[in-house]
Amino acid sequence: MNAGGPVDDYLNAVRGAMRGMDPRVREDILRELRSHVAEAASANGGDVPRAVAALGPASQVGRAYRAVYGYGRGYQILFIVVAALLSALTVPVLGGAPPSAGTVAYAPNLASFPFLVLVVLWLLWVSVAAGSRAGLYAGLGAFAGRIAMAAALVLTPSGGILTADGVALLVLSSALLVLLGLLPGTAKKAWSKPGADL
Repeated sequence: MNAGGPVDDYLNAVRGAMRGMDPRVREDILRELRSHVAEAASANGGDVPRAVAALGPASQVGRAYRAVYGYGRGYQILFIVVAALLSALTVPVLGGAPPSAGTVAYAPNLASFPFLVLVVLWLLWVSVAAGSRAGLYAGLGAFAGRIAMAAALVLTPSGGILTADGVALLVLSSALLVLLGLLPGTAKKAWSKPGADL
């Protein structure tokens, strides 16, 4: 243990488990926990280790608070930006013409497929790890990234081919990414066991 004692050790472990939360919220929670330990130790004759142990494992307590309060704005912005950038690289999956006279025109499609897999995995992780709201925002970022990239491709000098079917497929598949960002976190919340009140 460090010079701060068992309370500081415990609170540092809780702080580590709450990584990614808004710092002000995290520090407020830690002050409340410190106060709770002091009150519990006072009520049980000054037994600080017992008061700390009564709170439960630090990693579990920290993760429970992060589940309730979510990630901070900086992390949410990161989730959105990564989803938008990855999804922008998936647009060629919808483009490309059939090969003609021995040429291979599907190379952009094949090259962008791994990015489609990455954006799907990213949205699933964000939704489950950070909650349905963060997943929804990341899904909207993915939607915006795909639409922006498609618009940029159409507006380039070489231009893209824009058809009604292509636009419909782009919008539909992009909307599915929004749902993919939302649903796993919502399902996790609905199917998880109720936890102890914090």
